[in-house]
Amino acid sequence: MRMRFCSILAIVSLPAFAQDAILPAGTPGQMPEAAPSTQAPVQDDDAYGMSKAQAIEVCYPQGQREYLARLICPGGAHPTFERAGSVGPRTPLPDDMSDAQIEALLAEMRSPGKASGSGGPDLHVVDAYEVACGEQRTRLYLDMYHCASDRPTRAPKGFTILD
Repeated sequence: MRMRFCSILAIVSLPAFAQDAILPAGTPGQMPEAAPSTQAPVQDDDAYGMSKAQAIEVCYPQGQREYLARLICPGGAHPTFERAGSVGPRTPLPDDMSDAQIEALLAEMRSPGKASGSGGPDLHVVDAYEVACGEQRTRLYLDMYHCASDRPTRAPKGFTILD
């Protein structure tokens, strides 16, 4: 059962270059709407972007790169960054789910009704990025499936951000 879910995640967790190639068609330069945030409000500002559960919400790979390009290191320079890969779903699935329950959950996540926001757990696959300010390295986590959300204006601890 876990193997099957992992296989499905592997299919939807494409590398960044493949993600760029499959952006949905639409008005040029306009990103489609996606699910609004279903995560609980961030309680710990020090944790913002530092874990899967506190992932920074952006829109598609382009939104990930745009967000990271707006960050400023403590010394005033822009950091360098590199995608480390997908790190799995933002919220862990219960261990006792059957194959049928997993399939139903994945189908629900893909349905337009789910995109309108049900308040349920956020099961999007999260990407990790290695962000460097000189010799200082920080791993940040981004959830690129929040196109209906406003552009994030918060910065992780140790960074500032351009608006």
